[in-house]
Amino acid sequence: MRYRGPAELSVVRHGQSRLNAALAAAGPDGGRLDADGLPARNADVDLTPLGESQARAVGSGWLVALPEERRPGVVFSSTYLRARRTAELALEAAGLDLPVHPDERLRDHDAGPFGLMTPAMVREYDPEEMPRRLADRMHHRPERGESLADVLLRLRSFLRDVCAEYPGERVLLFAHEPVVVLLRGALEGLSEDEVWRVAGEEPAGTASVSRWTADAAGDLRPDGYGTVTHLAGAGEEIRRVRT
Repeated sequence: MRYRGPAELSVVRHGQSRLNAALAAAGPDGGRLDADGLPARNADVDLTPLGESQARAVGSGWLVALPEERRPGVVFSSTYLRARRTAELALEAAGLDLPVHPDERLRDHDAGPFGLMTPAMVREYDPEEMPRRLADRMHHRPERGESLADVLLRLRSFLRDVCAEYPGERVLLFAHEPVVVLLRGALEGLSEDEVWRVAGEEPAGTASVSRWTADAAGDLRPDGYGTVTHLAGAGEEIRRVRT
């Protein structure tokens, strides 16, 4: 399916979060997560000081550099704190006075009780969880959580609404890595295998920008994925998993 309507659709992954930093400190496989400073809810995880610098760099390094005619006119954000804070700081740094519309469909993948766990903690909590995930990565739904197919369905709903309601507009989103990857899958008609290749080989780093612009027929086409050149001097932290 091709999506048409907006002149441009850009998505920014939020800046480094306190969960990103805790997972990085735990190492690739992870032991116990240092939960100091982490809230009980994934939705309430805030940015680190580095993440705040990255968010401002999105505004001062990317948004400000856009020609006037390519600057966004409509802004949406995940309802999660780290995405909303990234939007706030980026727009402020760019001097853009635009309302940010929160939309639940842009929220992070809900991994249920595993959302604030390292792989080692997941295995300790439920030794069968990782094998279940690997058996069907797109459709496995953890207890009290959602599958990636569920995320894709809500993103398709969001895209349909944006395409219908904002013809000719330049739309900017602030969201999370799973959202960025699955948006790419939907917009570019990728197969499930291609989505996993992108997730593994082309990670969307923190505060990265991915963009799709309308072609002559009005279809949204890729125009840069996971761009981080605007972060020079602000720091870049890349995570391939979660949030």
